[in-house]
Amino acid sequence: MIYKLIRETRKTLVIKIQDNGEIIVKAPKKCSIAFINNFIHQKQNWIEKRIELVKEKNIIYQDFFALNKVMLFGTEYSVFDFGNHYTVSDYYIKHTKSSNKLKVLKAFYTKLANQYILARCEKFANELNLKYKNASIISARKKWGSCNNLKHLKFNFRLIMLPYRLIDYVICHELCHTKQLNHSKEFWRLLSQLGFNKNEIKKEFEPYNFTLSLL
Repeated sequence: MIYKLIRETRKTLVIKIQDNGEIIVKAPKKCSIAFINNFIHQKQNWIEKRIELVKEKNIIYQDFFALNKVMLFGTEYSVFDFGNHYTVSDYYIKHTKSSNKLKVLKAFYTKLANQYILARCEKFANELNLKYKNASIISARKKWGSCNNLKHLKFNFRLIMLPYRLIDYVICHELCHTKQLNHSKEFWRLLSQLGFNKNEIKKEFEPYNFTLSLL
């Protein structure tokens, strides 16, 4: 089985299957090749199943990965190219013949995220009397948002691909961390007071988790 080996300062072996089906193995710096190969052999069935799931996802979402379709505020839209601009829903996105489609759409999403999410964050903070230092828009593949102990909030630009309710949830989630920098019972109590149920919201995210792989 062919794989890409990455040695790191770590204690355990980790296997990851990329969106293109590539197998990535992260291993401790002094771990032997024989031990790694044996570990992969033991995990062969799991690896093969994961690769099949990746292939299925790529087929289901191929129009999104090809940038023929996008998600915006929870709705699926086709991307139409008129030579000097794209249209997504009612949005007009300028580009040139030499423009990179991915970069153009990513810039559009990032700009829209800065406008919508940061304004929404400020609105909720004022209404809930929750103070934060600053908020910014970032690109991430694993997280929708974050808050550190200095009350700096970060939000993934891909949030605007989600329905409005889920965007509001992530914003409120990070704002609640300004009072509880953990996932304690008190933290979840704060969120439940805002109308968000931990278990229900997790299910609501499931149809949209693929968007973390887009753009």
